Amino acid sequence: MHRSKRQLPVIHAAAVLQSLPEGTIVTDANATVQFINNRAADIFAIDISSAIGKPFREVISHQEINKTIRGIVASGGEWCPPGIPETLNVTLNGQEQYFKIEVSPMIEEERLVGTVILLTDVTHYERADRLKTQFVATISHEFRNPLTSIVMAVELLLDGRQGELTQDGQALLQAIRDDGQRLAQLVNNLLKIARLDEVEIRMEMESVSVAEMVDMAIEPLKFQLKEKQITLSKKIPDSLPEVYVDATKATWILTNLVGNAIRYTPKGGEIIVSALHSNMKIYITVTDTGLGIPVRYHEKIFERYTQVKGNGTAGGAGLGLAIAKEIVEAHGGRIWVESEEKKGSCFTFTLPVNEKEV
Repeated sequence: MHRSKRQLPVIHAAAVLQSLPEGTIVTDANATVQFINNRAADIFAIDISSAIGKPFREVISHQEINKTIRGIVASGGEWCPPGIPETLNVTLNGQEQYFKIEVSPMIEEERLVGTVILLTDVTHYERADRLKTQFVATISHEFRNPLTSIVMAVELLLDGRQGELTQDGQALLQAIRDDGQRLAQLVNNLLKIARLDEVEIRMEMESVSVAEMVDMAIEPLKFQLKEKQITLSKKIPDSLPEVYVDATKATWILTNLVGNAIRYTPKGGEIIVSALHSNMKIYITVTDTGLGIPVRYHEKIFERYTQVKGNGTAGGAGLGLAIAKEIVEAHGGRIWVESEEKKGSCFTFTLPVNEKEV
């Protein structure tokens, strides 16, 4: 049968999409399904012929994908969606498999003509990540108790309970204590990451004063502030509503941010912890006069094991901000940084207001 020249590019495009290893679904500007390749049909267990021409939401009930498509259609393609964070977990041929989901608008002559949904197999990475998490958790548990004993023993020696120390002996023990505490913090952070990976974050929500939370967060850091002669100022309005949060986890975020600010701020510098209320959210900001962060790292520092190179300061393992991000997002908030090299940093995160107070 003779094909017209107009039909050939369409047939060729369909053949290309059908041969992709990724599951692929195409909709029109009204979110009506126009194309599904065999891979996507297998993943969602749907019949291609009966799905074509139907609204996407009737074919596939995945909440996040539908929400993203609605956002694209409503904005006429102007809204560029972030990646859908959750992976799709399905059983294919008796085996558990994981797929990364991406939804993108199709724009032609500055108008929305449809959307493309891509499903990339990330099973290998998911399995490797789980094995890594189990290994990290096991090793961290093995290190935790001996480290605690070492730090406690050094503290006793520094207190002079076993006799007076020479100046050199005291300096040596302080170095051992500081390294031991850093290693203990690393172990604790690794365990936190392992727990976050194993199960959904459990939240014990309560109403808490932000000023109270800030005080609790900086209490364990007072010695470090004094040692580096750093001034810490608090700018928390008396009229600020309480937040509705998991107080322990939210306080940990602040302790981590202020601890980082101390680490990267030179002796005699300044740190400001401030808060404001807007649109049913509390914005908490930690500002420092430290080394600053290059723009290229502004997103990456919230990923696990990311360290800023060339700042001349020994940091941690790049886990604290990743944990903070996961906890903030579990509260329905977000966290970001504004910074320039040698001009300090400004970290801000949002927490939900206790609605009964507003």
